[in-house]
Amino acid sequence: MSFRPLLLPVLLIMLASCSSAPTDPEIPPLAPSAPAAYDPRSPNMRALSGSLIGAPAGAEIELALLEVNEREKPERLLSNTRLKSLGKELPFLLHFNPEIFNASRRVELRGRVIQSGQLIMQLPPRTIGSAINQSLGQLQLVPAP
Repeated sequence: MSFRPLLLPVLLIMLASCSSAPTDPEIPPLAPSAPAAYDPRSPNMRALSGSLIGAPAGAEIELALLEVNEREKPERLLSNTRLKSLGKELPFLLHFNPEIFNASRRVELRGRVIQSGQLIMQLPPRTIGSAINQSLGQLQLVPAP
């Protein structure tokens, strides 16, 4: 028995199956995400609020609540947030967990303003004395050295 007469139809079937549109690969379902590190709506959370003055439009602002050492160098990040300036007074709300706030250590609110990848302004360090909700009012940004 010769396989030669079957060779052409088998090759055509294989060629037709390879030329069909590729099927989308099956996407596995996403694993359940881990719970967030903190929930700002949690009753345990505290917040610092206020407004920043002097940032140019389009600049990125990062505020950080830091534990600092005796040399005024950051030791630990307690909380941070990033904002985008619209060129006018910019309100902020920085949530933090009071359980990690060490009252025996110096804690400061610091900020920096970056535009086009360059540090252009900063917020002078502001000491935060206790882990309570605080309104800091209007905070003036100053040119970076």
